[in-house]
Amino acid sequence: MSRVLATDPGVKVRRAVAHHPRVPFDALARLTPTTRLGPAPLPRIRAATGEELTEAAASAHARVRMLVGRRRDLPPELRDALAADPDASVAKAVAPHPGLSPERLRAMVARHGVQVLAAVAANPDAPGDLLAELARHEPPGRRALREIASHPNATAEALLPCTADGKSRVRAASHPALPPTVVVELLADPDPAVVEAAAGNPALPPAVLADLVP
Repeated sequence: MSRVLATDPGVKVRRAVAHHPRVPFDALARLTPTTRLGPAPLPRIRAATGEELTEAAASAHARVRMLVGRRRDLPPELRDALAADPDASVAKAVAPHPGLSPERLRAMVARHGVQVLAAVAANPDAPGDLLAELARHEPPGRRALREIASHPNATAEALLPCTADGKSRVRAASHPALPPTVVVELLADPDPAVVEAAAGNPALPPAVLADLVP
């Protein structure tokens, strides 16, 4: 029945099928091209056993592999296999997964380019030198810059390109790794949100901070 309902013309019907905890994986493969499922792992994926996850991660359907990649508690062997997937949507889904080595993250960028930049930048284990490489990537990735601007591992080298992007500048202005001279410059930014963020940056020199206090 799930396989039949997966092709139903009604969006609500298809979405209900997708969120059923026992929907077959092949039915999910039919659903994903036509139904918005959101970024969170589906109930069927969350409830999958280790054997089922292995089966789904080896599916011929890239969209099923992508759904598996959205889990953040995958066994290391499945996580690494999906990170090397030839399909960019699969790699993008698994890129933020904790535990991926810098080498694997770099390999993903080399293989898929700008398609995975933001997802790789969102990885909590991405080191500062990798974030700096992502910030300088050509063509640039604006969503990646926003991730880098608020990443705790971001270095000054990684943050400087973020200050040139409108949507990333506010986040970068509050990052403690931003050079103090740049923080001071941002106090004159035309965007009040940037000024407020810079004023609260712990890297702001005490003398400058004293001048800001009435």
